[in-house]
This record gives sequence, structure tokens and C-alpha cells, in this order.
Amino acid sequence: MAAINPAVAAPYSMGVHRNTATQSHKVMAAANPAVKYGRAASILSTPTQTQSPLLRRNSVPSRSSDTRIMAANPEVLSSPSSSNLMGVLFFTQCQFRNRYGQDLKLEDHIYWHGYGDPPETIAQQSASEFRHSGDTVGSVGAVSYLVRDKVRWIIAWSNSGEDTLKLNKVYSEINEVSEEGIDWCSIKESLDQNVPKYTARNKNYGYSADLMIDPTSNTPTMTATFKCGACY
Repeated sequence: MAAINPAVAAPYSMGVHRNTATQSHKVMAAANPAVKYGRAASILSTPTQTQSPLLRRNSVPSRSSDTRIMAANPEVLSSPSSSNLMGVLFFTQCQFRNRYGQDLKLEDHIYWHGYGDPPETIAQQSASEFRHSGDTVGSVGAVSYLVRDKVRWIIAWSNSGEDTLKLNKVYSEINEVSEEGIDWCSIKESLDQNVPKYTARNKNYGYSADLMIDPTSNTPTMTATFKCGACY
């Protein structure tokens, strides 16, 4: 057997050693991003400009004054209140005004989003109000009052964070009481297609109602005034 030449053996030995070191370095780099990029310090992510759809919706200047971003406070995010996950508060202050000569009695109500206790009676020539607190989506609901047990006055409002037009809306009807009851689905469809001001009339009885809501606030006041022809 020929003797091994040390001059020849050395480069092969050193070559194996260098490859081993390289593989070891690659393993360490894969396990540690700081080693891979030659940095010993921790790697900080760069903030992006992407925003969630909900945050973009409430970045509208007219609504931002009523927007409370409280993501830094975990107590706010975990509280079951009328604020959503971005800390945006929703509620509607509902004011009912009776310009008629008879009391109006609560018949029914429905809340698609939110909760609250509407007044049982709106006394003649006076006003009553209540706060309808929203849920994570907003404050959307409707109530109905009876006028001398023959006519019902329906009041509906929408203060929703999901509205594509970014507008609060109101809607109203004044109808004779029927055995079929109230078609709340029809009321909701009409509400969704409406605007921040609305006037309802019943020519047979001479009744009318004017509704108004702040168009862009997350915490608007909604006023609904019931009148009759003899009261003008």
C-alpha cells in the first residue's frame, strides 16, 4: 500500500472540516433568525399601513370625534358593553315627543342590534326618552306605540357600524291596527333604504310624524315627533 502524502491529505481534511462548519452554521441560522441575518439583537417587525375594515369605517372625520380607540386597555376590550372589539362605542339616545291630545302606549319593540327599555307611555303634550345601547355591530331597533288603540305609530332607527354608506337612518309608519300584526322584516328593509330624516303621514286620521337622527355620529340623538292635524 502506498503511503499517504501528508501534503495531499491535509487539504481533503481541511475541506471536510470547512463543509462541516458550513452545515453547522446553516442549522444554527435556521433555528435562529438573528444568526441567519448576522444580527444578535432581536428582530422587530415593521408596522404596515394595512387597516382592518372596521377601523377604516371609523376613520371618517365626522364620526371619528365620537370614536374611542381603546385597544391598549384589555379591560375595555373584555367588557360586555356597547363597544366593539376596536373600542368603538355605539348607542342611540331616543327622544319621543307627543304633540297629540292623547297618551301613546307602548305596543311592541324589536332590536336587531343592541338593547334598552323604551318608555311604556308617552304622555300627551310631553316627551319621553331612553338610551338604546348598541352591541358590537351598532344600535338598530324599532318600537311601536298605540294611538287610541286604533292606530299604531312605528319608529325605527339604524346606527350601524356595518352601513356601507356610513349614514345613520330613520323610518316611520302610521297604520291602522290589524290582526296580522307588524311585519318587522318589511320595516327593516325600508329602514335600510332610508335617510337621516323622514316624515310619515296618515291622511285618513290626519296624523303625521317627523323623525331625525344625526347622520354620522356613533352616539346620535334620534328625535321622533307625533302630531295630528288639529294640533298644528
